[in-house]
Amino acid sequence: MHDDPFDDAEEIRSNIPSAAPKDGQAVMLRTTQWLDLGHDDPRMPPAFVIAFSVAAFTTSAFEQHGVPFPATLQKAVPKRQAEFLMGRLAAHHAIEHLGVAAAAPGIGTSREPLWQTGVTGSITHTKDMAGAIAVDSSTVHGIGIDIEHVVDADARRALEALAITAEERALLEARREHLSVDAILTIAFSAKESFFKGTFGTVGRYFDFSAARVTSLHVNSGRLTLTLEEDLAPALPKGRSFTVCFRMLTLDTVVTSFVW
Repeated sequence: MHDDPFDDAEEIRSNIPSAAPKDGQAVMLRTTQWLDLGHDDPRMPPAFVIAFSVAAFTTSAFEQHGVPFPATLQKAVPKRQAEFLMGRLAAHHAIEHLGVAAAAPGIGTSREPLWQTGVTGSITHTKDMAGAIAVDSSTVHGIGIDIEHVVDADARRALEALAITAEERALLEARREHLSVDAILTIAFSAKESFFKGTFGTVGRYFDFSAARVTSLHVNSGRLTLTLEEDLAPALPKGRSFTVCFRMLTLDTVVTSFVW
């Protein structure tokens, strides 16, 4: 798994086709909300979610919202700049929710968010939605969130080649209940993204989708299990299993979340 987990680079998902914004569109805030992620674990906070559309984005929006404009994005396309801005803005609200003065997360050497002292969290974005969660870093090993639009037929083939084995697909299809095949495959992909984000601080390196295998799925409770297929760290040995929660935000948008 690679860089969508770290918000401003998408080496993995760049191989998965997605709808491009229409010509002449840029970014404009549409709605903001706090979202209950449906966890039983009390350590999982609500997510701050921003829906945005491409309408009138200029780089002055960074100054307007008080988010530093990183030099690494100076030559990026407006869509990438806008997604970064919305993700950092969501993170700012998520940190403030903890009752502390918020600073926008920086960018690490692996393009991971660098959170302020005492805070850890996770950022996600799609072409029209961004979200973030933040917690007291002393309460968790790691935490992750991911929002995805349900893939179409073309994207499904790329997703399966990158992230889902034949055995996983068979399990997912057998237990998908009322969800479409595309939706359940997207959920599995997103769950692995959330898991990557939540464990990167411990692992300290990129690892492939094959490192974690879907071993159970419970659609009605919004839970799936990932089991490690390799040793990632002393605290993340082969065979250890973790629960990832999921819910459909809309008919074509899923959110997954993970805490340990």
